[in-house]
Amino acid sequence: MIFKETLKQIAEQQKKELQEKELGVRRDVLQKIHLDSSHATIITGIRRCGKSTLLRQLMKKKNSFI
Repeated sequence: MIFKETLKQIAEQQKKELQEKELGVRRDVLQKIHLDSSHATIITGIRRCGKSTLLRQLMKKKNSFI
C-alpha cells in the first residue's frame, strides 16, 4: 500500500523536475489557446511534434503548476 505522504513526495519531486526542464522553442499556437474556457482543451498531433513542450508552456503561461 502506498501512503499519502509517499505520493505527496513523488508529486513534489515530479513538479521540481518539470520546473527545471527547459521550455523549448516557443510555440506560435500558444497565444491562440485560451485556458479560461469551461470546456476541455484537446491537444493532438503526430509523434514528436511538440505536444508535451506545448503543454509545459501552457502550464507556465497559466502559472498553475510551474
